[in-house]
Amino acid sequence: MSDFLKFVDDLTGRFPLHMEIYYSKTVDWCIKIWKKGCAEEYPYAEHEGEDVILVKVQDCDMELAFARAQVELKEWMIQFNEGY
Repeated sequence: MSDFLKFVDDLTGRFPLHMEIYYSKTVDWCIKIWKKGCAEEYPYAEHEGEDVILVKVQDCDMELAFARAQVELKEWMIQFNEGY
């Protein structure tokens, strides 16, 4: 988890984003990362309204959820931002 949070912290200095992390026993661990109002800038990425979704992970295992979120974020950055 700390590696993921350090990576996101470093990234936000040059690539603004929003992140939500929450847990409930109904939906487990959930991590969502998005760029608000940037859907038009990334037409081939997943969208929710005007926002572009970078990461959307749900898992009952906290460590696995954070690991998957880091991998998905890095893959998104490679595909849509020419790297991280």
